[in-house]
Amino acid sequence: MNIIFYLPAILFIISGIPQMFKLIKTKSSEDISLLMYLITLLAITLIVIDAYLAKNNSILVSNLASLAITGTNTFLVIKYKKKKAI
Repeated sequence: MNIIFYLPAILFIISGIPQMFKLIKTKSSEDISLLMYLITLLAITLIVIDAYLAKNNSILVSNLASLAITGTNTFLVIKYKKKKAI
């Protein structure tokens, strides 16, 4: 296993956790781009699929952790978006 592939995941998790806590605390996601989270979620999902098919466990495991954080944040952004009145 190549340890260098775990460093980006650790950094990604460190960067995503404060946003998760803020979303949970404020229960508001009005100033957060849902599109950015959806694109990031798609990108990490594609990396996970590629790592699985290539049997690259270090990239797979590290990006699964990133996927969990990004997936949770995306869910929270959707959950806390206010519905606009029609």
